[in-house]
Amino acid sequence: MEDRKIIELYNYRSENALIETDKKYGKIVTFLICKLIKNTLDVEECRNDTYLGAWMTIPPIIPDNLKAYLLKIARNQALKKYEYIHAAKRDIDKCVPYEELSNYLAKEYMDDWRENELKEQIDIFMTSLSKSHRQIFILKYWYFMPVKEIAKCTNMSISKVESILFRTRKKLKKQLTERKYL
Repeated sequence: MEDRKIIELYNYRSENALIETDKKYGKIVTFLICKLIKNTLDVEECRNDTYLGAWMTIPPIIPDNLKAYLLKIARNQALKKYEYIHAAKRDIDKCVPYEELSNYLAKEYMDDWRENELKEQIDIFMTSLSKSHRQIFILKYWYFMPVKEIAKCTNMSISKVESILFRTRKKLKKQLTERKYL
């Protein structure tokens, strides 16, 4: 079913919207959540919370890209669950991507991501990257994919991927510094 029709089902408050959403996007939503959460019951809970989040926000929000909208909700749900599960412990594999970027992103701008200029600057930055560099950056910092796995998917060496990530972070820092975000 087309996204437009699924959104219409949400607008009419039809429970079929959830069924169609799960049919079309259930696998990718589950995949994204599984990158952070390993327990099957927690994954299922996050997936259900993702669909509840869509149900509660559509309408009034009418997403231009339903897939991206659902993945954003899923990622946020998985991060919340991950933080809850690991509140007393640190899992270094998942902390590293945030620590790598924390030097580049000013915390004060992270509170209201939808309505701030930083989002626009990140969008501009992302579109300035080549397709392969953008893909590597997203795999690392959105999907939390390890460098070794990124190298395998992109048919590049691990050192090449690490080099691209290093240069991309450096470029992001330069752009944000120039625009007074750092």
